Amino acid sequence: RADSMITVSISSGFMGRRLREQGGSAVLHWGVQMGDDEDWHRPPKTMLPPGTVYRFQRASVHSQFKLNPETGRAEIELTVPQDKAPEKMRFILFHSEAEDAEHDQGARMWFKNVNQADFEQIVCPVEWAHEIAAQANKGKKSGLLQRVTSVFLGENEEQVAVKTGIPGRQGSEDMVEGQKEDDANVHTEDQVRKEVEHSNHWQWNASSAKKFQGHHKLTRSLSAEQLLEKEDKMSLIRAKRNDKRKYIKLSVMMPLDLHKWRLESLERRMRRLKDIGVHGVMCDFWWGLVEVQPKVYDWSFYKKVAECAARVGIEIEPVMSFHKCGGNVGDSCLINLPPWVLEEAKKMGRDNVFYTDKWGHVNDEYISLAADTACKFHGRTPIEMYTDFMSSFASEFQDLFHVAISKVQVGMGPAGELRYPSFPLVKWSYPGPGTFQCFDQNMKSNWAKYCRDVLHKKEWEGRLPDTKSYNSDCNEHDSFFKKEIHSEYGRAFMKWYSDELLGHGERVLKSASALLGKNAYGLDISGKVAGLHWLYKTNSHATECAAGYYNTNENDAYANLAKMFKTFDACFDFTCMEMSTGKDDCPPYYSDPEALVKQANTAAKNANIKFCGENALPCTDDWDSMDMILKKAKEMDSFCFLRYSEALTNDDSLFKKFVHYLSKVPRPSLPQ
Repeated sequence: RADSMITVSISSGFMGRRLREQGGSAVLHWGVQMGDDEDWHRPPKTMLPPGTVYRFQRASVHSQFKLNPETGRAEIELTVPQDKAPEKMRFILFHSEAEDAEHDQGARMWFKNVNQADFEQIVCPVEWAHEIAAQANKGKKSGLLQRVTSVFLGENEEQVAVKTGIPGRQGSEDMVEGQKEDDANVHTEDQVRKEVEHSNHWQWNASSAKKFQGHHKLTRSLSAEQLLEKEDKMSLIRAKRNDKRKYIKLSVMMPLDLHKWRLESLERRMRRLKDIGVHGVMCDFWWGLVEVQPKVYDWSFYKKVAECAARVGIEIEPVMSFHKCGGNVGDSCLINLPPWVLEEAKKMGRDNVFYTDKWGHVNDEYISLAADTACKFHGRTPIEMYTDFMSSFASEFQDLFHVAISKVQVGMGPAGELRYPSFPLVKWSYPGPGTFQCFDQNMKSNWAKYCRDVLHKKEWEGRLPDTKSYNSDCNEHDSFFKKEIHSEYGRAFMKWYSDELLGHGERVLKSASALLGKNAYGLDISGKVAGLHWLYKTNSHATECAAGYYNTNENDAYANLAKMFKTFDACFDFTCMEMSTGKDDCPPYYSDPEALVKQANTAAKNANIKFCGENALPCTDDWDSMDMILKKAKEMDSFCFLRYSEALTNDDSLFKKFVHYLSKVPRPSLPQ
């Protein structure tokens, strides 16, 4: 305190460290407290440092810290004339990855005091503090103490109005320059405040008090100290990362029903694979087997599998398998989504939760992307369920990161692929184009809203593509894929349909990246894109479009996917590497897998992300298919061979020859 002014200095070494290591901005989220009123209020204008942002109709403001290069701490000073000084200020801090925190659309990292409380700081002069102490010595009860006391004194105790938390209207002298009060708004605010604060529903006394029902268990966020401890542990784990290999990495996809195997048998087979030169195995971690009850995770079997791989000295690549097993090519067993998810879906209406076709067939293989944030299962949306699953995985397996686990594939659709379930085996046969999966209630609602708000075409709200059947000829004159897909309506629909898929991929990969990626534990994360090679040589690219890959009308579906993957530094995992053009390049197949793989590889290369491969169909005894993989291998960072069988490690196995040649293929370097 000096010259009738009061200065409050706030500094944080923790926030300074965040700014030094991650950049962005550190922000003071603050307000002031007046007397006994426990609510936040806007600070007076004279107290605001330069650059402070008043938040419209909010009781708090945002002021930005500056990094002190000498001390390495984030610092801010607030100065106010003592006649304008509030009694106390309350604040919390947050860090944003953006320089301009007010326009940041990403996640913010919030920091509170111990026990998740606000920070508090006395601002008033010493003389005021003495006056407050004198009032307290007289035994004056005020604020919350008076309200609680009234409950215990009985019904005759005078009623005290509860503060509503509505910010008081700021007087003109405290308005930010250029900000004007609207008379209509002022009148409305005063009316609302008057009605709420004088309502009998907002009074306290013994008769109106409800019996205490016990505390609800809440999920508390981590304190600053806990966050720092977690970040230090992540940093130690990231330091173990070793990605300096010179040659392509080879993995083998394990059987879908691996959970039925004995661990001794599994370890013996892993050793055989290592002995012939295989680097690791890929394994589905089934959501339906792990989370049998909401937020109760049983990782015991998969933890033993990962520990087994560590003992053998090979890697394991877990797949976060949020889909159902059974219903796709090669599915040898049935593993449903968690039973409680199916039960809740039945209550909400299956066509509100799962993808649905135009004939009303509901596909429960994977939760519809339109339900990502629209439906809740025991209080959680699908995105929150996927996030909690991956968070639990990270907590359980972190000690094996960069020991046995360096990469995680994230499932984002049927068969773990980022696509719509447009060709389910119960309805489809090769080479049918499949059909659009946009007839569940939330997808139809999203399309109608898009027509109204974006396209301004209200007449299209109820109009969705008519593709005749899953196996119709896309070249028929009345097919959507023949002409309508190239019309104004067709182009608009395909953009929306494909953008919805991209948005789903963004939501899932954002969570995976934050929990497991380079800034967390330093793992590689990947997403799988389906190699839909049939009808590729047609003008409409009908198979790809039905699956959500808008690859016609001069639109490059794989470039769009690769750009989205790049946002999260995800690897681009593509299938059908074993297939060659020529066998089915004629009607009615119009297949061209080599051109398709080249387009996908070019997209990944241009986006500067790792390109990885898989074979779509088993080819254990097919050297021509293995040879085709070897020809494409120079473009791949890693390859996963589908799928394990005893024949792979036999003495006369073609796979041994394949491993020998693949081990000599140099790993491609990413362009700088």
